[in-house]
Amino acid sequence: MKLKKLLNGVNVKNDISSILDEEIEGLCNKFEEKHKNFLYFCYKGQEIDGHDLVNDSLLGFIKAVVVEKIIDTSVPQILVDDSRVAMSIIASNFYDTKDLSIIGITGTNGKTTNAFLIANILEKGGNKVGIIGTNGIYFCGKKIPAKLTTPDPIDLHEIFSIMKKANVTHIVMEVSAHAIALKKVESIKFIAKILTNITEDHLDFFENMNNYSRTKLEFMKNAPIRIYPSDDAYAQKEICKYDDILTFGIENPSDAFCVEISKEANKFIMNICDNVAKIKTHLFGMFNVYNILSASLCCMALGIDIETVKNAVESFSGVEGRFNVIKLSNNKKIIIDFAHTPDGLENVLKTAKTITDGKLLCLFGCGGNRDKHKRQIMGQVADKFADFIYLTSDNPRFEKPAEIIGDIINGIKTKNYYANPDRAEL
Repeated sequence: MKLKKLLNGVNVKNDISSILDEEIEGLCNKFEEKHKNFLYFCYKGQEIDGHDLVNDSLLGFIKAVVVEKIIDTSVPQILVDDSRVAMSIIASNFYDTKDLSIIGITGTNGKTTNAFLIANILEKGGNKVGIIGTNGIYFCGKKIPAKLTTPDPIDLHEIFSIMKKANVTHIVMEVSAHAIALKKVESIKFIAKILTNITEDHLDFFENMNNYSRTKLEFMKNAPIRIYPSDDAYAQKEICKYDDILTFGIENPSDAFCVEISKEANKFIMNICDNVAKIKTHLFGMFNVYNILSASLCCMALGIDIETVKNAVESFSGVEGRFNVIKLSNNKKIIIDFAHTPDGLENVLKTAKTITDGKLLCLFGCGGNRDKHKRQIMGQVADKFADFIYLTSDNPRFEKPAEIIGDIINGIKTKNYYANPDRAEL
């Protein structure tokens, strides 16, 4: 594709008339990968500034680099205000991914379950759906592993292109706070956006809840369908500003709500914009009631009828790693869940208590090189709701597992715990 076509929508700040007719064969943002006739992108990362990697050795190899400042090199340069924004726009142009029906889901917890619920409902409504998120990339019976919840723009738009060629009608994707902050979804015209909730997470990156919440709330602007949680304190501040949004909740007036919720929260009456259905689901817990409400509201806003929604929700068996209940021969239960935030862990433990008459044992750990502040809080949560806690290692990255466990123990006031970094031994 010619460079001048790729740059459609990009504000270029220098004279590049001499290279506009150059043919670009691909896009890349990793200088350790050498691809001839590709367009490269320079921007400052957390550890490396891509501008420092460009020199004359690349002459005659790469076609040009997109930069935020002019570099002392003869390599052709395209000067822009923000290389990340330019990369997103150019990737969309290169892979021709405009006019796709894309649904974006952001929030601290519930993104994955919402994505799979929406996909299930839309498929029951006769649509062909793709999913992009934490658990991987799914479409047409295929699964592709994903390194990130929200892939980088070049990878993301290539995935869009593949799904488009496979005649996928709708794409449901999880949009992480990091992806928003790093402008990975800048060029995407979403047909619907959902905010599930905002609770503490990723403060190692965002520094405080004000930055974190503002990032997610900023994403929620500019879509035909925007869905907010009316029971979320951060969302409540936004809801009063708009007349053209939809809401879901239990405790506050909402467009979608539930009544007569059972103890296990797997049976209830659901009202979606005055369309009423009695629901019996395979999912447990109030957090899943909220997930069902937001997913159902989104799909009905997209034209799916209440009966299709009901049938899809009741047939949905759940998502791998999201409150999976395994029943043992001795009548005991094992629950597997991805909970990695204080709010997520509390929701899981509260729900686990509703489906057991015996003791609740909790085995968990916290990841390394991530938000350290939440570790002590997760220790407090486990101490409050579990009868006994087993602390172990969970992807320590470059930290010492014992130090991570020590941070968790700081939140535990009782002696009802046992720590062992060797997860296999537990």
